[in-house]
Amino acid sequence: MRTPLLFGVLLLAACENESNLARVPDMYGHGEGVISGRVCDPERFVWLEGATVYLHVIDSSGELRDTRKTTSDEDGYWTLDDLASGTYTVYVQYGSTTVDMFDAKVVEGRETEVPEGACSGSADVEVAVVTGDFDDFDAVLGATGISGAHDIDGQTGAELLQFLENPEEMARYDAIFFAGGHLEDGIFYSSDGSDDATVATVKENLKAYVSDGGVVFASDWSYDVVEETWPGQIEFLGGGDPDSAQLGEPELLVADVTNSNLEEALGKETVKMDHDLDAWPVVDTVGDEARVFLSADATWRQGMDTAVEKNSPLLVEFESGKGRVVFTSFRMSANIDGPRLPVIQWLMERELGD
Repeated sequence: MRTPLLFGVLLLAACENESNLARVPDMYGHGEGVISGRVCDPERFVWLEGATVYLHVIDSSGELRDTRKTTSDEDGYWTLDDLASGTYTVYVQYGSTTVDMFDAKVVEGRETEVPEGACSGSADVEVAVVTGDFDDFDAVLGATGISGAHDIDGQTGAELLQFLENPEEMARYDAIFFAGGHLEDGIFYSSDGSDDATVATVKENLKAYVSDGGVVFASDWSYDVVEETWPGQIEFLGGGDPDSAQLGEPELLVADVTNSNLEEALGKETVKMDHDLDAWPVVDTVGDEARVFLSADATWRQGMDTAVEKNSPLLVEFESGKGRVVFTSFRMSANIDGPRLPVIQWLMERELGD
């Protein structure tokens, strides 16, 4: 896995205990020196707003004379100024927890900038997002510390086709995310047969992209991407016709964690996953090579009739060549808060980390 530099700080000087801290010549440490840096949230891997950054001023006699304090801004940046020359221990605190401590040397009239490093579990990953009406992958990626995604308008057929018909452009990205609610007819299937050639090209390009090592994420209503391109890997309710599996009732499902690594990461055997759409695609079975990470008993409705699909897979992964395809029956962006966020974080690190 890529190891994130959690708080983007490197020790600027060897750690010293308080008795060895450099004394400042001015009793209260006033001067023209500056220390600046940036704070990263170690759990969500996003730049952290509202962290308290402070240092103590020790005079030449060893007395504590002053404490300088600031708060990180919305982008995680902070600055401590009006500092005399000397070496200071800088503390970073969020809430009641001291999350970092390091020494920084100040030279009169100069700014000591703490290297910020990377604030991401997958900082060097390049991803493309096919936008749709339902899921918001930009919010998901932001919550998990992946920045700089390239958005492709999924509602504009010309732009989407231009991307999917260009294997070289697709190959630029480590992962492609398909948000539910993008255009599908004429791209992944042809309802009247007039776009069969285009559909065949798109599916072959997407299969080749994954086979060469790419990762495809599809959520909720974008399940047709998976069903049409890799038939047999995931079997949905509805008989296989486009859009026919959107039968699930909106519900906060208590999902069984069926993967030991995910269970260890969460520290529990079940997690509630929000299926907040009025109707969502219900998985019936998966192929022998597929891995199921979450499953639950899912209530579904067809007309006036309701039924329960026992142990319906909610989070599925399968390999194809060197790459992988990941499907979630839920909108990821509806599950990036509270106890559900660690599921998404774990998934992103698994699929996009080393």
